[in-house]
Parts: sequence; C-alpha cells; structure tokens
Amino acid sequence: MDKITIPDLNGTNYFIWELKMKAALSLKRLAPLILEEKPEDLTRKNEMDWITKNSDAIAYIKLSLADEQALQFAAEDNAKVLWDKIRATYMGEGEDRKIDAGNELKNIRMKNGETVADYIARARGISTKCHSLGLDVSPRELVYHTVRGLNGKFSKVRDILKTQRGKSMDEILQILREEEATLNLPIKTRMDGINEAFYCKRKNEKQTRLCYICRKSNHLAKDCYYRNKNSPSTSQRNNSSRNGHVFTASHREEKPCDNIWILDSGASCHMAKEPVWFKNISPEVMDIYLADKNSKMMSQGTGKVSAKTVSTKHCNSINLTITDVSYVPQLRCNLLSVTCLMDKGCKIKSENNCVLIYDKNDKLITKAFKNNGRLEIKLEPMYNSECFISDQSTNNYEIWHNRLCHLNCKYMLKMKDYIDIDNANNFTCETCDISKVTRKTHHSIDIYQSSQILDLLHADLCGPINIESHGGAKYFMVIVDDFSGMYFTYFLKNKYEVFDIFSQFKAKYENLTDKRIKKIRTDNGLEFVNEQLDTYLANSGIFHEKTIPYNSESNGKAERANRVLLERARSLLYESKLPLKFWAEAINCSTQVSNVTPRKGKEKSH
Repeated sequence: MDKITIPDLNGTNYFIWELKMKAALSLKRLAPLILEEKPEDLTRKNEMDWITKNSDAIAYIKLSLADEQALQFAAEDNAKVLWDKIRATYMGEGEDRKIDAGNELKNIRMKNGETVADYIARARGISTKCHSLGLDVSPRELVYHTVRGLNGKFSKVRDILKTQRGKSMDEILQILREEEATLNLPIKTRMDGINEAFYCKRKNEKQTRLCYICRKSNHLAKDCYYRNKNSPSTSQRNNSSRNGHVFTASHREEKPCDNIWILDSGASCHMAKEPVWFKNISPEVMDIYLADKNSKMMSQGTGKVSAKTVSTKHCNSINLTITDVSYVPQLRCNLLSVTCLMDKGCKIKSENNCVLIYDKNDKLITKAFKNNGRLEIKLEPMYNSECFISDQSTNNYEIWHNRLCHLNCKYMLKMKDYIDIDNANNFTCETCDISKVTRKTHHSIDIYQSSQILDLLHADLCGPINIESHGGAKYFMVIVDDFSGMYFTYFLKNKYEVFDIFSQFKAKYENLTDKRIKKIRTDNGLEFVNEQLDTYLANSGIFHEKTIPYNSESNGKAERANRVLLERARSLLYESKLPLKFWAEAINCSTQVSNVTPRKGKEKSH
C-alpha cells in the first residue's frame, strides 16, 4: 500500500477517524504507542527507538487533525497522552455516548440522493458504533430502524417489509437494491419490470405490447376487432382500479363526450358534465355561480370519479380516484379544481409548457398540457360502457380473485362449480407478486395422524406486530385442526392470554362436536411451555407434543397457516390501500375465506 488516506478529524467524524487511525498505526507498527505507557527499564538503544516511534505516532495523529484541532493539541509530546485527550474530548462520558449512539440509530433516515448500499452501510456503521460502546443492538432492531428510515420513494416496499419480521439485513439489502434498480428505470419501462424487484418473471416477456383498446397482446390497435366493429374495449384486467370497486351493469346508453379535463385555478370544486364518469351520484341540488354577473348553473349531485390517465411515451397509465366531484350537466367541459387538489396535499409544479401534479409523497400523478390557452388533462372514465359489456369471464375472474383474498389460480379453478369464472388466460396480479414473497417450500410427507376432528391440533403464536390493531392486539394465535384443516384465529394483546384462549377454545368446541382434544402440537415458546398450561393439559388428558427447538418446519401446519394468513392479509391491505392498523380485520377475513376455499393440504372447500 503506497498511500494511506485518513480523513481529517473535524469534531463530527471522530468514530470513523479513530477506526482508520488505529488501522494506519497498526500498519506502521505504532499501535502500542497509543495503548501503553513508556516502559521504565529501557536500555539506551531501546529508549531511542521508543522516542523515534513516539515521534512518528504523534506526527501521524497531528497531521490528520483539522486546523482548529491541531492547535488545541499542539503541546502534547506523548502519543498515548495525545490519544487519550482526543478520545476524552470527542467521546464524552460513557453513558452519554451510549444514549447518543442509540438515538442516532433510532432516528436514522435515508437522505435524498443516497443509494441503498450507502444507507445500509451507514446503518451498519452506527450499529458497530453502538456495539463498541457496549450497547447491544439485536439484528431485528437494526432491521426495524433501517426499514423505518427509508424515504418516500420506498414507501410501498417499506410497508411490506414492516410485516415480514424474519428478514435479515442482507435480504433487506437485496430487496431494496432490486427496488432501487426498478425505480431508476425509464418511466415507460418501470411498470413492466415492477415484479422483478421480487424475483418474479413473467412468461412471454417479448409480447409486452398490448392493444390499448382491448388490452390484449398479439395485435395492435389499428387491427383490433373491437375498434373495427366500433365496439367498446373489453375488461382492462391489468389496469383495474386499485380502490377495489366492483362494476355493476348499466342499461343506459353512454352519451358522446370528450375526455378532456381542464385544470382551473378559479374553480371552487371539481365538476364533470357527464354521468358516465360516476359510479353513483348522491342527489344534491346546488347553485354553481359563474364569473359572469348573475350567471349560474345547477349541480345535480356529487359523487366519486374513478378514471385513468392516458398512457404516453413518457409515463404509464395511472388509476385515479377523485372525490367530491359535482355533476353539472350544463358544463361545456370538465373542470379540475387546483384549490381542491392542494387541499388534498397535492403539489402543482410548472415546467415548460405543462403543469406537473404530484401526490403528497412526491409521486408524479399526471401532467396537464397547454392547449389553446388552457391546461388540459386527458382522462378515461372507468365506469363507462366499455366496462359493462366487457368479457364477463375475464372480468369475473379478477373480481373473484380479489374477493377470495387473492387465491391461487389452481385452487380458483377447482371452485368453478361454485363461482362463475373461466380459465385465467395469462392472468397476472401485481399485488400477489409483491405481497407473496416466499422461499421454496420444503418437501412434504403425507402422514395422516388423525382420524377425526380434534384428534390433533396445531397451534402457533405470531407477533408482536409493530402496529397495534384497532382493538389493541399485538399478537394473533392460530389453531389448526389436523383432520379438517380448519383455521381458528384469535387476537391477543399479550402472549400471556394464550392459556385463557386455549381453555375457552377447548370448552367451546368439545361441547359443539361431542369430541375431545387428544393431542396438541406447538413450538417451545414460553407461551405454550409453562407450568400453568402443562398442568391444565395433564389434568385434561391432552398429550402435548413439542417441536424440535429452532426448527419451525417440524410445526409445519401451524407455520403454513401463519404464512397463508399473513400473505393474504398483506395482499388485502396493499390492494385496498388501507392503513396497517387494519391488519387484524384483514387476517380475520383471510381466515374465513381460507376455511371455505381449497388450499394446499385441504383440497376441498367446506
């Protein structure tokens, strides 16, 4: 190594300066000079060697000090004394240093322009600093604070990672790198590659060009059957609205209207001139006053507009939900109120001959382009006739897929006798790709250990979950009946409620079925392995099977139940854009659906 570079100590970088200075002094065989006092019984030759090395160590240290710090320690001529004084100056009291380091980790935030690799390295550096000060930081704690500190552009992945407690720092880094690579792609290719961040690849990637009329591949819009027949487009399965609304049939003929919305800074509310934009309209007659003296129009009601932006070479189509829109039939054009957008937290920015509209997370929603002195936005309604006369089987498949908590395609087809669906032709669900990130399953062995219900139960506790539910729960407990495959889910505020939950479960279902619980299999968690529960099981004649320590696979049915419920709940929350505080409701819904639909190990629905 020809050159050693040490950053100048400037008062704010002591930790990294100390780390690199120690390494440099060790490389020059001078580290003992800052760790040990001068030996007393030295020969003259050895004393001269010590003086030379001491001078070299002092020179190395002082040359790495900023001007102010160099003047402060200029008088010191002993390497150890100099080192100790610098350390005492910038490290402070031990307890205070621990508090500062802990707060630094808790308050870590990703900086604008900072790469994922740099951010993770900074978080790990703070963790190392905490360990050096005697402050224990668990791997989970490091992951938690790091994920929480991600900035707005990673908000989607951040919310998902918060619910995946088993991820290591290396796995987090890999996922974030994939997401960062996706975000850095050109806008026009970003949506095509969104699933690659989670290791999913679609088949027939070369056929990604879709007809913008019927949303099918293998042909262009100019050759589309529906265009040539002057028919509306079929279901837009891959661009369905993220708010989860279900379309209802309408026998009304749509009136011709253009799809232009004008961005108006003078409008007091959003206004649409055609009912085709609304799913439903709440009757509310009110006057709309115009700038012209004594001029007014009549609003026939208000409602919610669901529309999508028109895809261009610069940005992909985005589904929008616009609330509190007035229905004004007398309007000549649709108006989008700047004031209402700003009240909702949107940001309006001017750029060249267009205006950019961002949401509260600084994500670009759409652009308004200047045309004939007006700022125009082209939108397409989601509730027009093309939705109502679309391919019913395609529409129904996606609707039922969402209703059944994003059930696997294979098991949906097993339910064709109960629900009106057809084969899913290359159907892909973005929500499933993002929310169901799992490793390869273990090899299963078909060993049936029960001959009737309640012969064998599997139980597991999941939590604590970082965000409390509306009822204050931080855990959920799942009990699986081995024979029927039924799931029973309970929500707990703390793990010590397990005994009460199980005793109530036993009393209820033994009474309902006139059968007795014979075995229960759990892991070795203290919520299941304790004197109170052991005594209760022994007195009830129930054999308690405990799994192999640190081997979750041996409690496979309960662990799979946890995974199934968490994945489906995560999909529901992501699809509906509900806050994570609704996790208990999502898991409860997933439990009910799982009990009436097929799944692995339970091929028939009840």
